[in-house]
Amino acid sequence: MKKIILSTILGLAAITADAQFLFRISGSGLAEPSYLLGTIHPLSASLLDSIPEYQEAEAQCQQMYIEYLPPENTPQDAIGRSSRPGQEKQTAKYPDGKNIFDVIDKESAEILKVKFKEILPINLDDPTWKEMWNWTPSVFQDFLLDPIMREYIKKIQKNFPMDFQLMQKAKARGWQVGGLDGENLLVQDVIGSLKQTPQTIEEQADSLMAFLKTYDERKQKLMERAEGRDGYLDEICKYWMTGDYESFATFCLPETNQPILKDRNKKWFPKILTAMREKPTMFVFGSGHLVGEEGIIAKLREAGYKVEQIKNKN
Repeated sequence: MKKIILSTILGLAAITADAQFLFRISGSGLAEPSYLLGTIHPLSASLLDSIPEYQEAEAQCQQMYIEYLPPENTPQDAIGRSSRPGQEKQTAKYPDGKNIFDVIDKESAEILKVKFKEILPINLDDPTWKEMWNWTPSVFQDFLLDPIMREYIKKIQKNFPMDFQLMQKAKARGWQVGGLDGENLLVQDVIGSLKQTPQTIEEQADSLMAFLKTYDERKQKLMERAEGRDGYLDEICKYWMTGDYESFATFCLPETNQPILKDRNKKWFPKILTAMREKPTMFVFGSGHLVGEEGIIAKLREAGYKVEQIKNKN
């Protein structure tokens, strides 16, 4: 049913396309304006072909910045470089004679054994693997998180058609194209946001137990979000296809409190300022980055720029 609803929305978007979440940035010493296009990643860039306001804005630009450039290597390689379970510095040690099964409860221990058999597969009851019992809880958690993140990143990297299609068109025009995150930083930020390693063994054990007892639920929700099956995508498409940015901003405001979103906006902002001082630039990134007190629009206005949404003239 979700797929049918989304297909209907996308079909309507092709018919009723408005100017969408397109903003002009001017003032504060800029010789020429730059533009922000807030995207809904899974939508096709072909929708913009029928929006003259976007075509006019694009014609005034000379370069493009998107969220991140697709990595040259595979998603697995990118994750492998940024997250090697078991190789990070140990910040805590067990008391003498203790191991993982002394600091987590029996229910968590059984789940841990089952998951290791399913995922790796390793039988933690086998004496061959007894040395692993001395790994800290955070290392165990990393091992179990790693395959989830591999699957998640593979899905979201397939979920950026609008952004990447616009990037390909910009390259074909001979434009300079940059990534606001830098290569693979999106991968690293997502992993980092889910992998907050506590310092003490007790804190790590609590974190691991909570992770194990909600493992299946967390994985399911993460995959649903990556695939747009959680209903969220259906709702935001409705706002995007009519250019109703105000309703969109109200709807997704809770999402903007995520640390990963705030951190990425903070990292992007100096790059945005530098790029539009160089030449008129089209910035293309997910619409959620526009919203809220920590959003890019608010940051630009605080810095003295005029930011106005471009509406359909009809």
